Amino acid sequence: MNKNTMPEVYDEAPAGVETQTQEDILMDEAALLRGLIEAGTEKDSESAYKRVQVRRNGVLKFEFRIRPVSEEESLACHDNATKFAPRKRGQPKREIETNAAQFRSWLIYTATVNEDRAKTWDNKQAQQAFNVLRGVDMIDAVLLSGEKDRIIDLINEISGYSEDTEETAKN
Repeated sequence: MNKNTMPEVYDEAPAGVETQTQEDILMDEAALLRGLIEAGTEKDSESAYKRVQVRRNGVLKFEFRIRPVSEEESLACHDNATKFAPRKRGQPKREIETNAAQFRSWLIYTATVNEDRAKTWDNKQAQQAFNVLRGVDMIDAVLLSGEKDRIIDLINEISGYSEDTEETAKN
């Protein structure tokens, strides 16, 4: 019995199936590249910012803008809020404990647009009034737990953690 050792040829599309021309493929690549570039720069543009208003009893106390946070920034916030065991030579870092409240404060601090961060969290007069040394500590001094929750939810939403994103990833 002789076996057919010739490779199969797929140059022709089955009847009734449209084929893409080289020009169509190049157009798709251009559209893909454009989409990648737009997605990569969009997170840093003002159009991605969200305004946060802190109101108590219906009275606006202050407002600031937040932006999306990258995974790298989120990991840095986690590290800032984590105690690590002393490293022995040749051994990896080992986490001892992560302070969840501090992580949330670091996330809010990091997500706050630089210009607004300088006016709010890094404001020296406000830090003196609350007797804090760092901007991230101002967040704990000023915001209530529920306010932090809502701000974290908004940061997660604009950073891509939404139900729509999860559905897209599943499909």
